[in-house]
Amino acid sequence: MTDGATELQRHLAAWFTAWTSLRSYPASAGPGYLAALRLDRKGGWEYFVAAPDPASFATVAAEVIRSPRRALCIIGSDVHGYVKQAHRAGLGMISNSEKLMILAMETQDNQDPFLGDPELSLVVKKIGGKHSDTACQARFSAAILRGQTILATGKVGIFGDYAVFDQLETHALHRRRGYGMLLIRTLAARAQEYPVTTGLILASTDGQRLYYKLGWRSLGSVTVLVPKARLLEMAASA
Repeated sequence: MTDGATELQRHLAAWFTAWTSLRSYPASAGPGYLAALRLDRKGGWEYFVAAPDPASFATVAAEVIRSPRRALCIIGSDVHGYVKQAHRAGLGMISNSEKLMILAMETQDNQDPFLGDPELSLVVKKIGGKHSDTACQARFSAAILRGQTILATGKVGIFGDYAVFDQLETHALHRRRGYGMLLIRTLAARAQEYPVTTGLILASTDGQRLYYKLGWRSLGSVTVLVPKARLLEMAASA
């Protein structure tokens, strides 16, 4: 295994641990993979691997193929290779638009951003109590409001020297107004109350545009594969 693949696996493990904690997903692990029970998606297990070799791919694919409700998410650059192996294993691709992204936290301000509008307010709350059952050292939620109207929301989890950002969302009626940037800067400032060095986020296509502007870079695309029985279900319901 290359040094790059080992580092990617380390980043994936940190992201996964904080992500499942922020969303309260049951988690499991097997040889070369991590798995989360997606309670928000009809209870299907979602498996994660980073730059797998053919043997590792075959091992996790054998788990995924056992149920049409399961999915395999591969972080890595060899999308063509993953799709070829997927077809042999009875899987098919449904997406590769998301990216796992990374940020040097030292490049971010450690103070809450200036809102520039007296009608805007920030609400930041710590998630869970002192004795919460979580792998994270701390978890925070944040919201930007205008009066009682919520404009944008998001979360960050602190795991070791990582700050993992999640569920950053601006309401559809209030996009393209800079609220997403204010939100992530707010969460980054709160994260830097802890000795974090690295930020991680699983970013949608829309989010990637903003994160690149803020200094994030891509670690790799996320290739999502599901059993072919699931593909047939999706085609039938389309």
